[in-house]
Amino acid sequence: MRSVFIRFLILSSLFAQCALGAPRDPAALAPPQGAQVSKHITDKAYPGVTLYPVRKSRVLLLDMQGGVINSWKVPAVRARLLPSCNLLVVHDGEQLSDVVTEYSWDGEIVWKYKAKSGIHHDVRRLDNGNTIFPIRRQLRYEIPSKDGVSPPRQAKMRSDTVLEVTPKGEMVWEWHADEYLDTKSWGANKAQPPYDSIKWTQIVRDWSHLNTVSVIPPNKWHDQGDKRFKPGNIMVLLRNLWSVYVIDKDTKEITWTYTGDYKGGMIFPHESHLLPKDLPGAGNVLIFDNGRDKRGSFILEVNPATNKVVWSYEDGMRFFSKGQGSVQRLPNGNTLISEDDRGRVFEVTPQKEIVWEYLGNSILRRAHRYSYDYCPKAAEVLRQDATK
Repeated sequence: MRSVFIRFLILSSLFAQCALGAPRDPAALAPPQGAQVSKHITDKAYPGVTLYPVRKSRVLLLDMQGGVINSWKVPAVRARLLPSCNLLVVHDGEQLSDVVTEYSWDGEIVWKYKAKSGIHHDVRRLDNGNTIFPIRRQLRYEIPSKDGVSPPRQAKMRSDTVLEVTPKGEMVWEWHADEYLDTKSWGANKAQPPYDSIKWTQIVRDWSHLNTVSVIPPNKWHDQGDKRFKPGNIMVLLRNLWSVYVIDKDTKEITWTYTGDYKGGMIFPHESHLLPKDLPGAGNVLIFDNGRDKRGSFILEVNPATNKVVWSYEDGMRFFSKGQGSVQRLPNGNTLISEDDRGRVFEVTPQKEIVWEYLGNSILRRAHRYSYDYCPKAAEVLRQDATK
């Protein structure tokens, strides 16, 4: 690990000329009270910086020892660090629920987009500079009377739309879940009442609850002729349908579906994405299965050609996030798991050994690890701290 860190110092010195803005505020850089790195096996963990969004509070960028490199005073339901060191955010709160914002390293707004309805759960910056994210879609429908004489009952339903917008705010692509899936069906979810239940005249029926959108990268399946996984296609996870779908970017039709049968099937899952060619397990799909009614969560790695689970992680009630959560494959083959409800982020080897663990003592929103050289300003802060 020492040699890795020395190489990091040499590399990061190339970025010494980067302006870091105003002096760092010690109060803003304080970790959550009681937070700690409880385990760190340096020769097995993947070194880097970890983005840790604290629910309804701020977004922290942590080093491997749990020190705060930078802090954005922004409540985020999803945050992504960009190579420019800017932060792309879907906000956690009513006031900014319809806005996606890009903040500079120092917290200044450099770009934002205001949608016609609530933006929620996820956002990604595409290679072409566009931004993709889901928004709420409010619909009305009629529930026919059972006697055939009484007038139909009126009900409200919440669906989802995926939008792609340019840096200038122009909408260039959209996909409406209710136009390609049967709104009378709950997919693989067998726990919900029928769509015509009296319950749905009393509240808004949260039908799709799309919580993850990702882009299919170049992959071996397409190289072998499987057009379902054409690079650029869109993968979405509809939590309330307990299902993952791939959408053809050109036709908008669904080309692949996964509901799974591991331990009885997924329950309210999150974070589906197909692994790119430069990561171990390339071509497989990672999913965080919350397993809400099973009192234990599961990480699933699925071969999408066969829909078979090829690797999994579980630890009974010791690993359980009823809602939210994320999973990430790291370059060394390890897997980073964000157990959001407990504020815990941990890294496991392919043999399922925990080699790094951060206990944040607060509910978080989908942590993510970045390599040391991903963000030059973070690298410069670490270089300066190492020479103090």
